[in-house]
Amino acid sequence: MTIRVRAILVSVVVMATMWLGGCGHYVCDHTFGNATCTSSGSGISQGGGTTSAASAYLYAVDEAGTIDGYAFNPSTSSLAAISSYTAPAIPTNLFGDGMVVAQKQYLYTAFSSVGQIYGWSIDSSGALTAISGSPFTAAFLLGNPANGPWGMIANPAGTLLFVDDTSSEAVYVYSIGSGGVLTAVSGSPFSVPFFPGNLGTDGLGKYLYVTNESSSQQVAAYSIASSGTLTAVTGSPFSAPLGQVQGDPSGDFLIGIEGSTYGAYDLYVYNITQSGSSAGAITPVSGSPFKTTYSPYAFAVQPETGGTGVYSFSYNTSEFNPVEGYTLSSTGTLTADTGSPFSGVGDGSWGIFDQSGAYLFVYSSYSNESGDVVTQIAPLDIGSGGALTQPISTLPLVTSGFWTVTDSN
Repeated sequence: MTIRVRAILVSVVVMATMWLGGCGHYVCDHTFGNATCTSSGSGISQGGGTTSAASAYLYAVDEAGTIDGYAFNPSTSSLAAISSYTAPAIPTNLFGDGMVVAQKQYLYTAFSSVGQIYGWSIDSSGALTAISGSPFTAAFLLGNPANGPWGMIANPAGTLLFVDDTSSEAVYVYSIGSGGVLTAVSGSPFSVPFFPGNLGTDGLGKYLYVTNESSSQQVAAYSIASSGTLTAVTGSPFSAPLGQVQGDPSGDFLIGIEGSTYGAYDLYVYNITQSGSSAGAITPVSGSPFKTTYSPYAFAVQPETGGTGVYSFSYNTSEFNPVEGYTLSSTGTLTADTGSPFSGVGDGSWGIFDQSGAYLFVYSSYSNESGDVVTQIAPLDIGSGGALTQPISTLPLVTSGFWTVTDSN
C-alpha cells in the first residue's frame, strides 16, 4: 500500500524546512511509499468521551477553531474525548505556533496570525477555563511564527514562559503568576546574538539555551534569575552544531541534534558547568556525538532521574522510521536500548512525555491513498531498559497542528 505522508514539520529548527527542499515554515507534503504509519495496539475507547479518572490529558489545536481535549487512562485502556468537555474557541484555520503546559495547571497556545497567546487553567477533570486577561497581547508574533514546539517553552517549575522572536534577535520572558496570568518580566525582551531558533533549559531551570536559526552552529546560554531576568553566561555563544536542545532532569547535561544538515546521524551530549565564573557553559562529554540508526528530526528526554531515557524520531522518503531509544548514563554517555529501533509501535516525527515520564506520546500526520490527511497520536509505555510497547491503540486527531500532554493534577 502506498501512503502519501504529510509530516507536520513543527520545525525542530527553521533550517529543517530547508532539508526538505523549499517547504513552508511548518508544513510540507511528501510522497512516501509503503509507509507504516498506523500503529498496532488493542482496546481503545474513542466515542462519546471517557468518564473514569484519567492519568493524563492531551490537548490539540483543532483548525476548525477550538482546542480538543482527550483523557488518557491506561488502567482502562482508554484514550478518548474528555467527558462533558467544552472546547474553548481559538482563531480558525490555523494550527498555532506552539503549545505549553505549566505546573500541570495552565495551558498556553500562541497564534502569530493575531499576535496573541491564549491561556487556560486546567481543572482535575481536564476542563479548560480562560485565564484572566487571556488572550495576552504578543505583537512580536505577528507574521513571525515561533519555531515550532521549541520556540515557546516553560521552565521546569512552570513559573516562567519563554518565547523566541523570529523577527528580531530577542527572546521574550513572561512570569506565570497567580491563576496563570502572564506578565512580561523586567527587561524583557532580552537580546540574543543571532535570530533565535529553538529554546531549551537545563533540567533544573537554571539556564536557558538558544540555538542559532541561521547557521545552527552556535548556542547562546543565559542564567535565569528567579524573577526571569536573563544574563549571558561567560563565553556565550558556544560553538555547537545544534538545532534542538533539551536538558536532562539532573541538570548536568544538555542534549541536542543538528539542525542545518539533513542526514546527520548523531545525538550530542554536553556537560553543563555547575559552578564558578563559567557556570552554565557547555562542553562535549567524552564520546559525543553518539551515532544513531536514523537521522533524527526530533527527540524527547524522559523527565525523571536515574537511567534517563532519550528517544529520537525520524522519517525518510518512504516512511516514518521506528523510534530509537537510548539510556543516558551518569557520565553523559548514550547507550542504545535493547531492541532499539522499536518497530511496530508509534512511528512518527515528534514525541512528548507526560510529566511522570511513564508514557511517551508520538505524533504523525500523513495523507492516505485516498488523499485524506490522517493525524494521530500513539501512546507508548516505557518499560524495563527503556523498551517501548503500545498498550492502547492510536488516537486519530481531528486536524493536524500543535498538541501537548499533562498529567492530571
